This record gives sequence, structure tokens and C-alpha cells, in this order.
Amino acid sequence: MHNHQSPATVPPVLDCMLPDGYATVLLNPAMTPRQWRRRQALSLVRPTTILKGLFAAGLAIQISCAGHGFGEKFGIGLVTLIVVLGLFRLLCRPPGETSFEYEGVPRLRLRWGEFYRRRDFDDLGGDSRELVAELLTGVQTLHRSPALAWLDPALPGEIHTVVWRTLCCLDRTREARALADEVAAELDTTDDLVTATRRAVDDIDTSLREVARQVRGCVVLCRAWEQKLRRHDLAARVSHTLAAIPGQDHLTRLSQDSDALPRNVFAHVTAARDITHSGAFPWEQPPSEWPGAGGLPVGRIINTPSHEEAAVNAKSTGKPYRPTTSS
Repeated sequence: MHNHQSPATVPPVLDCMLPDGYATVLLNPAMTPRQWRRRQALSLVRPTTILKGLFAAGLAIQISCAGHGFGEKFGIGLVTLIVVLGLFRLLCRPPGETSFEYEGVPRLRLRWGEFYRRRDFDDLGGDSRELVAELLTGVQTLHRSPALAWLDPALPGEIHTVVWRTLCCLDRTREARALADEVAAELDTTDDLVTATRRAVDDIDTSLREVARQVRGCVVLCRAWEQKLRRHDLAARVSHTLAAIPGQDHLTRLSQDSDALPRNVFAHVTAARDITHSGAFPWEQPPSEWPGAGGLPVGRIINTPSHEEAAVNAKSTGKPYRPTTSS
């Protein structure tokens, strides 16, 4: 299959602003990159911009050549040129040409046959409107999908072409649909003409719905692959993050290193208490004499462990430790 793809920088489905309002547009896949660049260049050539430039140039020349007769002649020639350009633009502009704004490209001019709007098919009924919406959404989803990088480069263009041909077929059924409605309104419902025209339209709709089903299948497959890609990305990030955090061996050594710290501090504090004769700490007093006594506080340790007492005795006086009690 030979087909021309739209430029990589231009998606096949555009959400843009037309002169008559917002619209979703499907571009013709036969539009080549050269044609697209030409449309972009033409969009930059605005009549108002040309007229302003000519007016500014003419004003500057008239000022610089005032009193020599040349300025008046140039002014007449400039006005004539502006009128000629305006008439040329008015007469040469194709009647089917329209303009729209898309991502900073204002007044981008396209001709009928180079695009379809979603609302161009609203008059064909609700089923056709839903069909067109599904096709355009499918093409747009596939174009934006991360799975696109894993597909054959020709596949997006083929899907775009199939959808465009589907819309062309749907557009060509307008006369048949109108004729079917006319025949059904004038003849009896059992007439062969009514049955034939309605069957022909129904067969076309069935075939076009099958195309939409196939496009929907492509979307489902790409989304399934997107989930796989997302999980692969998350797995790589999880692996990298977990590899950077401290391991169990490091945490075990850290816990062991911190285990002796309270005992050492306890030994030094009690030794300093004995040297300075500062008296017993509250936990060395009977519970009845603790500040705010009224029972044993939850979580309090009444007696110092024997190994901590031994550490205190060895660090302070060398005599057996006796907790002080009030008389």
C-alpha cells in the first residue's frame, strides 16, 4: 500500500479553532510535508500585514522625497498596487478554502477535501455521528500512544488512511440516505424500492461499523501494551530506588552501635551525680515519693537493671550502690 503520511510534527487529528468555532479536524493523509509547509507559509502572509508594510514603506518614501514630485507619484502607484493585490486575493481565493488556528499557527488555510470536521457528519444521524467520533478518537489516541514507537512506522499512516477512506465513504452516502428517506416517505413500506434503498444504506453502515470495530481493536491492543510499558518502567524505578536504600546488614550494625549508647550515658550521668552529691534521680526513689505520686506511671522502670548498676558502681565510687531513700 502506497500512502503519504502527514508530517511527523502534525498529528492526523487536530483540535483547532475555525472561523465558525471550535472543531476537531481529520487531515487528509495524502497531504505531503511539502504541501503542509506551503500551507504554513501562506498562513503567515496576511493581507493586513502586507498592507501595513506597503503603507509604512510608502509613507517613509514620501517623507524622504517630499517636494521632488516623486512622493506623489509613488503614493498613487502604491494605492493602485494595494487595490490590485486586494482584488487578486479576493478573486483567486478558492471558494472551498477555510482557515483555522492550531498551536500558534494562525489562519492556517486548507481547502475542502484536505480535511474533515467531526461535525460535518452531524446531519447524517446519531449513529453516524457516534461512528465518526469513535474513529477520530481512535486515530488521535493511537497517535499519542507511547506504544507508537514500538509499531511498524507504516502502521499509523495505514490506520489514518483507512479512517479517511471510511469518512469519504460515509460522506458519499448522503445522497443515498436522502433518497432512502424520500422513497420511504412517498411509497409504502412494503415496496421493493423502499427495501432496496434501505438495505443498501444499512449494508454500508454495517461495513463502516466493522471498520470502527477494527480501529477499536487497535486502540485496545496499544493500551494493553502501554500498561506493560508502564509496569516495566515502574519495576525499573522500584529496583533502582530499593538498591539505593540501606540494607538489612547496615541497619543491624546501626542498631548494634546504638545499643550501648544509653548504658554509657547512664554510667556517666550517675558517676557525675555521685561526684557532685546531687542526690538520687526520681526513678531511684520509691514510687510513693515520685513527683505527683499517685501510682506507678505507665511504662516507667522502677529498678535499674543489675548490669547497669554494675556499670555505675565501676564508674563512680567502686562501692556497692545503694539507692537513697527518704527517712
